[in-house]
Amino acid sequence: MIEIEIFTARYCGTCRALKRRISDLKTSLSEVKITYRDIDVERDKVRNKKIDGVPTLILYRDGLEIERISGSIYEEDILRLIGKE
Repeated sequence: MIEIEIFTARYCGTCRALKRRISDLKTSLSEVKITYRDIDVERDKVRNKKIDGVPTLILYRDGLEIERISGSIYEEDILRLIGKE
């Protein structure tokens, strides 16, 4: 199973852009579980995952962290991560 955990902040314009990109890829990501985490609300998760910037996208495959990307993340990056490019 592929999961994507995305750490964002309400004030982050790049985070809002990433959410729109993921929404545009809805069909390609239909089998991917996506969870958004607000860094100002879920501070324990931020500390545990050692998040130091937003947006940060973490890809898990069968529960194991495979890759992590921070900053501007584009459609091609997401598709490459899940193996659909």
